[in-house]
Amino acid sequence: MTSRTRLFAGARASLAGALGTLAVLVLAVSCTSSSELLTVQSPSRIPAASLEDPANAQILVNGAIGDFECAFGSYVVLGGLIGDELDDATQTADRYPYDMRTMTSKDTRYSTSACTALGVYTPLQTARVSADNIRRLLTGWTDQQVANRKTLLATAEVYEAYSMLLLGEGFCSTTFSTFDANGNIQYNPEITPAQAEAQAEAMFTTALTDAQAAGATTIANLALVGRARARLDQGNLAGARADAILVPAGFSYTATASGTVSRRNNRVWGENNSLGISSSVGTYYQNLNDPRVPVVDFHKKSVTGIELWEQTKYPSVSSPIRFASSDEAQLIVAEADIGTNNAEAVGILNASRAKGNEPALDPASSAATLKAAVIEERRRALFLEGYHLGDFIRYTLPLNPPAGATFPGGGTYGSNRCLPLPDVERLNNPVLNH
Repeated sequence: MTSRTRLFAGARASLAGALGTLAVLVLAVSCTSSSELLTVQSPSRIPAASLEDPANAQILVNGAIGDFECAFGSYVVLGGLIGDELDDATQTADRYPYDMRTMTSKDTRYSTSACTALGVYTPLQTARVSADNIRRLLTGWTDQQVANRKTLLATAEVYEAYSMLLLGEGFCSTTFSTFDANGNIQYNPEITPAQAEAQAEAMFTTALTDAQAAGATTIANLALVGRARARLDQGNLAGARADAILVPAGFSYTATASGTVSRRNNRVWGENNSLGISSSVGTYYQNLNDPRVPVVDFHKKSVTGIELWEQTKYPSVSSPIRFASSDEAQLIVAEADIGTNNAEAVGILNASRAKGNEPALDPASSAATLKAAVIEERRRALFLEGYHLGDFIRYTLPLNPPAGATFPGGGTYGSNRCLPLPDVERLNNPVLNH
């Protein structure tokens, strides 16, 4: 069986594993990893189809959420390493390409490793496929068969959209293969980040419509934030603003975590905590005196000689990681208002800056000053929440350290920003391998 086929077999197999786990722990479903099941020998040996029953709808949705939460945690760390939120502090050579910005399509760490080992491509694709599968099933089932079907459908859709969005933001290109109506794999072609973000936007729209019809306000707000982000990524500032302005103050949505099993651990805490540091807080964030960027000097150097700093934003293995909020929405409004409503942009930015012990902006600040302030507030307010890689690419932020500088683990820093479509995908996807 090809690696790509195993991805789909693993996604379906995760549903079976989730059912068994949830008999004991409802929200611990994510301990059964889709990516860990990629080594199955044949999809015919896993009776996933028999478990895809309307009675198991809630369990299957929880399984898809668990797949996303593990993938997302890994993405936060990886994005922090490629950008400048985190610095690698290990002697593990196959981790270095992230921090060095020298990623190639041959690297296996990001492409095929599990989310517990800082893999992102297979985990995010598995999360997307898991959500796509249960969405397809829920579409075919009826309200009489499944309680709260419309809410579950909107939930599956919004998590699928977020998986698509992260693949669009962080990768140089990607592909969204799916199941067809009969449950067979439908391989699809390579697409650009903009195309991936457009497809994510469309899925967010579907989720929003279904959530509103179901009266699922929280999921509707999550879809609004996600669609605003997807539109912002595509340069549609007016559309992004229209969504973001509707997000209520205080809205926050998180990926849950726990210490039950490794897949459920807060991945940032796992990399950086008071007991040990594999990834140190980047130099830019070490002395901001901003309560949104809480850090502590570890007073120790890594084996490669870098000063170690601990983040305390996530103080435990079970700390949730926020991935959508009114803070993000307000900064999207501010960015969209630059040049058309500077007064409102200044007001939003000054409210954010007050939270970070920063001086207020002059009401007469130039558009360039306001844009720089938006970028700065996103760095601070959304610290270690999975935005930095997308911002690093979209804003073309400075390379820090610059390309050519000496890397502590040996070699020199490169200038790659996005993750390439892995060779394993090109070799095993028949649409790409022809």
